[in-house]
Amino acid sequence: MSIASQSHRNRPLRFGLHTALPRGAKFAEFAISVEQSGFDVLTIPDHLAPTLAPFSGAATACAVTSTLRTGTLVLNNDLRHPVDTAREAVSVAALSGGRFELGLGAGHMKSEYDAAGLRFDPGATRVDRLIESVDVIRPLLAGEPVDVDGAHYCVRAAAGELVAAPGVSVPLLIGGNGTRVLQLAGRVADIAGLAGFSHNRDATEVRLTHFDVAGLLDRIAVVRDAAGDRFEDIELNALIQFVVHTENPAEAAAELAGPLKADPALLLESPFALLGTYEHMAEALVDRQRRFGISYWTVFDAWPGRESALPHLAEVLKLLR
Repeated sequence: MSIASQSHRNRPLRFGLHTALPRGAKFAEFAISVEQSGFDVLTIPDHLAPTLAPFSGAATACAVTSTLRTGTLVLNNDLRHPVDTAREAVSVAALSGGRFELGLGAGHMKSEYDAAGLRFDPGATRVDRLIESVDVIRPLLAGEPVDVDGAHYCVRAAAGELVAAPGVSVPLLIGGNGTRVLQLAGRVADIAGLAGFSHNRDATEVRLTHFDVAGLLDRIAVVRDAAGDRFEDIELNALIQFVVHTENPAEAAAELAGPLKADPALLLESPFALLGTYEHMAEALVDRQRRFGISYWTVFDAWPGRESALPHLAEVLKLLR
C-alpha cells in the first residue's frame, strides 16, 4: 500500500545525523566531518543531561560549516518560554544564513522534570501547552504580530516587537508519535517528524506501537487528515532507530529483538530500521520514499549501547548521490 503523493515522491532525499555527545572543543571538528560525509542536517536533542545545549551546539556547527543545516530534534517545549524559543531560533537562523530548523515536542521524560523541579503534568496538558506555544512561536518566526491569551501563555506583541525577524526562513518541525502532536504537525508544521514508538507515562519504557508498516501508514494518515490541502507541502521525516551493516539481516534482527522483547520479523520489516548491505540500505530508502513519501531520514550518532550510524550512512550516501 502507498500513501505517498507524487510531490512527496519527487522531493530530494535529505539525511540527518542526530547527536547527543558533548565532544567539547572537538565538536567543531565533528560537525565538519558530518558535512564532509554527505549529511544534510545535524540535529541535537534537548535533554537535561551532560550533553550539548541545542541552540549553542547548532550555532557552533553552522559557524564551522558552509552547507550543513542544523536543527533541534526536538526541543522540550516545557523548558523554555515560547518567546525565548523564537528569539533563539531566529538568531541561529540569521547567524547561519538560514541553515537552521526548529524542532518542537511536548516533553516526555519525567526524570528530567523532577531533576529541574518542574511539575510533570499529564500528557494531555503538555500537548495543550505545546499547541499554545506554537501559536506564539509560529508568528514570531514569520515577523508577524502575536495575540495569544490562553491557559498557559499570554503574549501580545506587535510585529518585530519581541523578535527581530531578519527575513530568514525557519522551518518548523513538530515530531512525536501521539495523535494530537501529529495533528498539530499536520495543521502548522513544515516538517512532520515520525518516531514509530511511544513511551509509558514517565518514559521508563519504550513501546514499539507504530514501528511496522501499518503503524507508519496510520501515523502519516493522521498528519494527512489534519493537514488537508497543505499535506502536499509538508516534508515527512522519520527517525531510524537501528542501522546495522550486515550480510545477515535475520541474525542482526534477532540480536536486536532480544532486549526489546520484540519479534525479529518486526525489525526486519520496519521502516524505522536499516539492516543489510549498503546496497540494500540504499534500495530500501528509495523504496520507502516511493511507498510512504518520506524524503528526510535521520539516524543516530553514537548513543549509550549503540555505535554511530555515521560511517554506514556515509557509504549509503555515496550510492544515492
